[in-house]
Amino acid sequence: MVAACGSDRVAIQVTIPDQDGVETPVPGVRFIILPYDRDSILAVLEQRAPSPRPSTARLDSLFQAFREPFTSYLRLAADRERLQAAQDSLARRLETLGRDTQEYQAVYARFQGGRDSLDRIADQAERAHRALDEARRAVMPAADSIRTRIAAWEDTAFRAYDSITARLAGPLARADAITDSTRADGWATVKLKSGTWWVYARAINVQDPNAEWYWNIRIEGDTVRLGPSNGRSRPRFK
Repeated sequence: MVAACGSDRVAIQVTIPDQDGVETPVPGVRFIILPYDRDSILAVLEQRAPSPRPSTARLDSLFQAFREPFTSYLRLAADRERLQAAQDSLARRLETLGRDTQEYQAVYARFQGGRDSLDRIADQAERAHRALDEARRAVMPAADSIRTRIAAWEDTAFRAYDSITARLAGPLARADAITDSTRADGWATVKLKSGTWWVYARAINVQDPNAEWYWNIRIEGDTVRLGPSNGRSRPRFK
C-alpha cells in the first residue's frame, strides 16, 4: 500500500464552528496519518462482532436534554464576557478624561447603561448555570452508564484492530505513520512518502460537550482541509 520512494509535503488545516457557528481554525488538534482506511477496518470488525452494538437511542435523548441548558449557559456566559470587556474598556477611557468635559459625560452614560446590562446578563447566566447543574445531575448518571456499556462493547469488538493493521501495513509502513498537531493558526505541514494515505483526526465540539468532530479522509493533493463539510459531529462514548 505504500511506495518506498519519493516524498511530498502536505498542508493540513482543521476548522470547526465556534460558539456562534462561525467556522474557525483550531490549534492543537492531534491527527494521525495512516497508510490504510481505519473506518473500513472498524466497519468489518463491527459486522463480525459477537453481539450487535448497543443502541444509542436513549443516550442520544439524554445528550439532547443536556445540550439545551448547556448551549443556553454558554451563550449567556459569552455575552457576559463581551459586556465585561466593553465595561473595562470604558472604565479605562474614563480614567483619561476630565470629569467636567462633555466627552466624559457621554462615556460615563454609556458606562452606566452597560453596567445595568451587565447586571441583567450576569443574573441570567447564574440562573442558566443552576439549570445546567440540575440537568447534569439528572442526566449524567444514566448517560455514563450507557456510555460504559458502549465502550466495553467497542473494546471487545475492535480488539483485533491492532493485529489487522499490523498485517495490512507491515512494520515498515507502521513506522512511517505520522502523528502531529495543528499550530496556533490551525495548520500543520507534514512530509509523506509516496503512496496512499489517510488522515484521521478528532476535535472538540464547542457547541456540544458530549460530541466531537471526527475525520478520516484520504489525502489527495498537497492540501487537506478538515472542516464541518467533510467531517461529522458524533457522540463521545469515552
